[in-house]
Amino acid sequence: MGVKAVKVFFNGWVVVIGVLSLAVAFIISSADRIDPEIYVWHQYPVMFSPLIVLFNFSLLVYWLVRRKFWAIIPVLALVLNLKFITSIVGLNFGENDVNNFTGKKITVSTFNVNYFSYKKDVNAPRIATEMANKGVDILAMQEFEPTVYFNVDELRGEFDCLPYSSINLDKDRIGIAIFSKHPIIRSEKINFENTGNGALWADILIHGDTLRFICNHLQTTGYYSTYGQGIKSVFKKMEENFIRRSNQVKVVRALIDSTRYPVIVCGDFNDTPHSFVYSSMKGDNLQDAFEKARFQMGGTFFRTLGLLRIDYIFHSKELETLTYFSERSDLSDHLPIYSVLGYKN
Repeated sequence: MGVKAVKVFFNGWVVVIGVLSLAVAFIISSADRIDPEIYVWHQYPVMFSPLIVLFNFSLLVYWLVRRKFWAIIPVLALVLNLKFITSIVGLNFGENDVNNFTGKKITVSTFNVNYFSYKKDVNAPRIATEMANKGVDILAMQEFEPTVYFNVDELRGEFDCLPYSSINLDKDRIGIAIFSKHPIIRSEKINFENTGNGALWADILIHGDTLRFICNHLQTTGYYSTYGQGIKSVFKKMEENFIRRSNQVKVVRALIDSTRYPVIVCGDFNDTPHSFVYSSMKGDNLQDAFEKARFQMGGTFFRTLGLLRIDYIFHSKELETLTYFSERSDLSDHLPIYSVLGYKN
């Protein structure tokens, strides 16, 4: 086989792989509209969205260098995945609205704190200091648990910059907490069925206005727990947890829809912006604060090379995102994310 024949053969296979990648991109682009309870298979490729996007960028460069018409294949795939690209890369080049806003402002943050013991460090004091330095008004924490170094009261003491709190530490539950500078009028926990995950909401009085703040920790994907058990176990666990998250988001969505106050919905959703969970939680009446992010990568989970965004801050349209940001941190396997929100009565 001559050199030319080898090139034709190789390029033929690149075209075939590109078409397959385009098909996967199409499946990913439609996954947010399909309930995993009805049909779960669309959700699997969603977890690999970053790899699909990176592959198609590489494929586009390959065909452009060779000046071939086949570049249209990765272009179409990237267009189909444009929602994912804009949800993982902050593309707001406008001026920061914080200083120009004349109404009231609050800074909110959500952080999966990994039991305050990421890399076996004692991280609670450092996390509390970080929140105080950022001027956070309301903080949602997932995987909030007392440690051998700090009991619950001592943790409250560490976060004395946020004197009001609501915490769910029920037996066999993964801890979840809301801390606030402003009075918490009422709060209630939501324990999801057949799991340790849950949600927690609090009505918070801020300068005479009441906001409902909902902190979520949805079901983990679970594939780390199946290492060494074979690919069938991995897919079975993922399927179970896709369906669990679907049920959990419906519970939270019902709460959002029955709430008469403006809402802030945040937390660790354990799912990507292409997912049914994301689109259901956001609905038609919430906004994703990340849309105002300055130019930055939006990944919030380290174990996927920082390419997956699974932590979110949503809010109702009575509020306005003035800025959104995250920072590298060695305090957890998640990044803390922050948003300054503006509101008028």
